Amino acid sequence: MSRYTLMDYFSIYVEEWDSLLEEFLRHLAMTSFSVVLALIIAVPLGIFITRNKAVSNVVIGIANVMQSIPCMALLAMGIPFLGVGETLAIFMVFVYAFLPILKNTYTGISGISPVSMEVARGIGLTRMQQLRRVELPMAMPYIMSGIRIAAVSSVGTMTIAAFAGANGLGSFIQLGMNSLNYPMTIMGAVAAALMALTLDFLLGRVERAFTSEGLLPQDQIKNLSLSVRSRRKAMAAALCGALLVVSVASYASIIA
Repeated sequence: MSRYTLMDYFSIYVEEWDSLLEEFLRHLAMTSFSVVLALIIAVPLGIFITRNKAVSNVVIGIANVMQSIPCMALLAMGIPFLGVGETLAIFMVFVYAFLPILKNTYTGISGISPVSMEVARGIGLTRMQQLRRVELPMAMPYIMSGIRIAAVSSVGTMTIAAFAGANGLGSFIQLGMNSLNYPMTIMGAVAAALMALTLDFLLGRVERAFTSEGLLPQDQIKNLSLSVRSRRKAMAAALCGALLVVSVASYASIIA
């Protein structure tokens, strides 16, 4: 077995820096697009199945079955329909990101106290107003937790897509394993880990910003002024909007 020195691990970053940066951004774009797509579909569907209990078991059951399929098997089943490359990778990550967001949305809304909903109806709120002013704010910690889980796990799932011809950080891992170039394998793995940790940190901040004041501990509410809370929510909304724009624009540039 070949032995590598610490300098070998550093030199690979110098030699492959441009390629690493390009694949890092590509990996981030594909992951973000997959999670945003799952978010757009899973949250409305999660809200819908809370109103239709008979449908909820079927929808969540199907999602559980899809989630239980191994990554490589899902890639193999998708090749005849989507071919190899980025589209197949995005589909695979979308499938695995879908369930955490769906289940957390369903759990968050269905777990709201009936007393709270009765009060909302008692003061004359319409169904849409109940959703916007009561249900979504109270379920937001659950929804954001699902998004956070989906985003972090999707970074790792996307690396597996390299085995189906998709680019990204997984290509370094695959190439390093095939050529026994362990520094290259470590380079791709470390970059993916840093991306996952960064997304977890940023989404944790967004989760905290969107959590309703009534759900925060009393000491945290006292320490936050109105201007600070407004500023945090504005920054969180701007971050979410930027993520949506960047993911769509980046994916458009990939398939162009």
